[in-house]
Formats: sequence, C-alpha cells, structure tokens
Amino acid sequence: MEFALYSTLFGLGFVGGLFSGLLGIGGGILMVPLLLYVPPLFGVTALGMKVVAGMTAVQSFVGALTGAVGHHRYKRIHLGLALHLGVPMAITSLVGSMASKYLSDTVILIVFAAMALAAALLMLAPPRAESTDVPLEEVAFSRSLAVLVGVVIGTLSGIVGQGGAFLFIPAMLLLLQIPTRVAIGTALAVGIAASGAVFLGRVGTDQIPWGWSLAVVAGVVIGAQLGSRLSQYTPRTVLREILAVIITGSAIKICLEIV
Repeated sequence: MEFALYSTLFGLGFVGGLFSGLLGIGGGILMVPLLLYVPPLFGVTALGMKVVAGMTAVQSFVGALTGAVGHHRYKRIHLGLALHLGVPMAITSLVGSMASKYLSDTVILIVFAAMALAAALLMLAPPRAESTDVPLEEVAFSRSLAVLVGVVIGTLSGIVGQGGAFLFIPAMLLLLQIPTRVAIGTALAVGIAASGAVFLGRVGTDQIPWGWSLAVVAGVVIGAQLGSRLSQYTPRTVLREILAVIITGSAIKICLEIV
C-alpha cells in the first residue's frame, strides 16, 4: 500500500512539474485536485485539504525554483517586475500561511475555489494581441498596481498553500499587460519568493507531511525541467489556451465538490 501511494504521488508530481515549467505556474492549480481526487482512484489513501496544502507548499516552491532555472536560460524573467510582485507577495504569503493553521479544511478549499474562479474569469477576457516577442528592456508596467496585485494574491496564496502563479499569471497578462512568455518566466521567479514564504509558514507551524511531500517533489524536479524546455517551442496562443483550460476546469471541479 505504501509503495502504491508513493508511486502515485511521484507520478502526480511529475505531471504538476511538467505544467509548472511549461506554463509558469507552481503547479498547485493542477496538483490540488490531482492530490485530492486521484489517489482514491488507485485504491490508495485519500488525502484531506490541509494535508494537500502542506504538500503543495513544498511542491510549489520546488516547481517554481526548478522551472525558473530553465526559463532564465532563455532570458524570459523581468527582474523589476519580479521584485515589485515578489516582495509584497512573500511578506503577505508568510502571514497567510501561518494564519491557515487556524482555518478549517472547508474554509481553505473555499478560498482556493474563489482564487481559481477569479483566475478563470481573467483568462476568459479577450487577450491582447501579441505579434512578436517583446524584449525585456521594452516591457513597461504600473509599479503601484503590481504591488497591489502582490499583496492581495500573496495573502490568499498563503492560506491555500500555493505560490499563486495560477492567479497572478492572468493578472500579469490582463491587468499589467505583460507579454505572455515574459509573464510565464517572471511568474516562476516571483513564485520562488511567494511559495518560499508559504513553505516557511507551513514548516513553522508543522503542517507538512515530509515523506509524501518528497515523493511529489522528486517527480516535480524532473517534470519542471522538461516543461520549461517545451515552453520555448510552444506557440503563445497554445500556452494561453492550455492555461485557461487547466484553470477553468480546476475551478469548476472544486466548486462542484464544495456544493
């Protein structure tokens, strides 16, 4: 039974890592429903939301770190944007992560569903036309709006144990008007700070099942490197469409479970 569970967690980690590198998300938007609903299908232990949040806190951090390394090679990370989003996100994520110890599984699940729905609505908005890849030095954005986005998403991300990339990538694309490839690469850099703060908050409040988390992380490390390489050869419109499908599908699934 233990071997079956660890094998399942490794496989799910690989899938989450693949999409983390491909789309610039920490993988939590996909990993939460996978970890909640897939293990019972294989006849192994069902996991509760608090346990899953602890595991994805580790997975999101490792997925962001390994994915960012891959995207940095292709000069897709805007450091100024990463700092304006990442610093406020890191601070508020740590606060939200520590506060989550006192929240129930249901409340955490509802917060996650609300974040996924907000991201899905953003992704449904008409995309801005992008004819070519914009050089990093030509990318402009509102610094005050970036900080506000970081504070709001950071707080919510800390509560649900995610880096929050599935929500701040749509926010970068549509609110800050960042080009798709730069948004994906920068999201992973931001995710290192945000998910790192979430991870520390979970560690400090003893909310991480280490053995299960390491099995997931092993799959994430392999999948993220493959995903970041594939991302460079995938058309921008396809990347946006895949991201929109994953976010919308996960939001609908979680909402149906709550209902």
